[in-house]
Amino acid sequence: MLHPARAGRAWMAVPALAAGVLLLAGSPAFAADTAPLYNVTQEGMTADQGAKLADAFGIPDSVQPDGAFAYTAKDFGAVPQKAVGEGKDEAGRPTTSLALDTGALARLRPLPDADALDRAAKLTDLAGLSPDLKAEPSVSNTELTLSDAKGRPSAKYALDTVVSYKLTLGGLPVTGQGAKLRMTLDGDGSVTQLSDSLRSLERGQDVPIVTPAEAQENCAALYGGDVRQAEPTLGYLMPPLGKVQTIYPVYTCNPSTETGDQAHRQVPAVAPSGGTAPYTFKWSSSDTVIDPNDAQRISFTRTPRERAGAETLTVEVTDANGLSSTATATLTGDGSVGASSVPGGGGFGKLAIGPVDVGVENMVDEWQCAQDSATGFRNVMGSHGVSTAFDFRGLNSWEKDFKKGSLGGLDSTFVDNVDAQWYTGHGWPGGFTFKNTAHDDGSIVPSDANWGDGDLEWLQLESCEVLRDTSNTNDYFRRWGGTMDGLHMLNGFDTNAYCIGGGTGADFAQYLFPRTFLGFVIRPALTVRQAWAQMAIDKEPSGVKFRSMGNIGSGGVTNIGDHFWNQGSTGPDILRAGRAGMWAIAGVV
Repeated sequence: MLHPARAGRAWMAVPALAAGVLLLAGSPAFAADTAPLYNVTQEGMTADQGAKLADAFGIPDSVQPDGAFAYTAKDFGAVPQKAVGEGKDEAGRPTTSLALDTGALARLRPLPDADALDRAAKLTDLAGLSPDLKAEPSVSNTELTLSDAKGRPSAKYALDTVVSYKLTLGGLPVTGQGAKLRMTLDGDGSVTQLSDSLRSLERGQDVPIVTPAEAQENCAALYGGDVRQAEPTLGYLMPPLGKVQTIYPVYTCNPSTETGDQAHRQVPAVAPSGGTAPYTFKWSSSDTVIDPNDAQRISFTRTPRERAGAETLTVEVTDANGLSSTATATLTGDGSVGASSVPGGGGFGKLAIGPVDVGVENMVDEWQCAQDSATGFRNVMGSHGVSTAFDFRGLNSWEKDFKKGSLGGLDSTFVDNVDAQWYTGHGWPGGFTFKNTAHDDGSIVPSDANWGDGDLEWLQLESCEVLRDTSNTNDYFRRWGGTMDGLHMLNGFDTNAYCIGGGTGADFAQYLFPRTFLGFVIRPALTVRQAWAQMAIDKEPSGVKFRSMGNIGSGGVTNIGDHFWNQGSTGPDILRAGRAGMWAIAGVV
């Protein structure tokens, strides 16, 4: 039950989710099939194990406090460029023009697949895989694709060689942030990126699991009735390293709509009547940013952009092992309202020159992972002195905010009036969506947009398939190239993206700034493109493909090497009218 009480404009909601009760939707009948639980015997690696891993590959020891090993070199995925000029942007901030070094590009020779696999074999040896955990390697390249001004591909270069491991546990696929084993190698075999977030496991008892049909019903309840559900995939969820005691089997939902697939979320494959303490609570509203939102009881004042109507309030409860349950209620006024929970939920320095700000829009207010992405991006940017000009969630997030003024849009006031924009929501190769259709038709398509003719430099779309190559002809150039009129970079995904527990926005933002310890720089600020790639590598499961794209100006100048303002060099605006071509960089997690 959710019990709201109103005093003035302040709402209080108190969950009747008892401390020992995680799932309140009833106790589904057990299926005949079973799957084993796995007990955690060690979270991440020890300091000694981290030192051995670093020494084996000749890289800095990069063990994190949670036991993960996360190394990113400054030249990770580097594109050969050379400085060709200096200038200033529309706010008077200094810019450095970097042009593609075509000679150096032509000389690039990625490490052969066989050599990469041989080098990476040492990684699996040092990882100390648990007996039931199997790792199957796959080899790919981070690729730079160039096109002419009309989006016709003209050249392609492999920037490095990637070996990533697809994990199975007891024969079932594994997903989650605790299932990372990946390395990137330059042409000479040196390691430029390495991720290892595995934990040690031992097989526990077998437990009954719900049937695929029951899991499909739970997925339908989690997404809503207008989203089709294919049969879910049985596997294991590996939460982020922390204090996990047991690994449970889960079903990954496989949803789709008329406009394309949606982000994957997970529902438990077991039917517990309780969970494992401690529990975390995350609240979200359809028209108000709730901050802080992690208390068992919350109080907040509604801030809708237009006259207040009914409000949808959602709480996601997650136990220590990463299992979640979600409850939603619609509040129309004073009184109380009840709601049953649905199994599942998550899955997945001050600037010195010129005013700098960012914008946030999240249309999936009922998904806590989406709320966490938006809040994380805003909070990390704020911690570095970058203000948030607007933060719109749910029904407050409008298509018009992204739409050009000539079509009645408000982009000059909102999205094109900030330096960096974060969006989380549903998408497909032809656009991305909004649930509030009172402010246009509910989706942005390429013909709606003209980004960068105001202030916007970097647009991040946490959305499925918006930058997909649908025909193996790099058709994303032709779809989205017309939207880029001074926009430095459009970041998105070729494949489906997953709903990541804890979100992805904070990780992306953190990589834009140096990581320091006791005044020493442990990791320099990454470029915007590197930050997007590293966020995807850290958070998304194996097989997800990320992509960034932008314009090429006269003399081969690009924004590939852009840093966020005052964190390194940043390039100039490249207008559509003066565009000589386009670039895109994509890689597989």
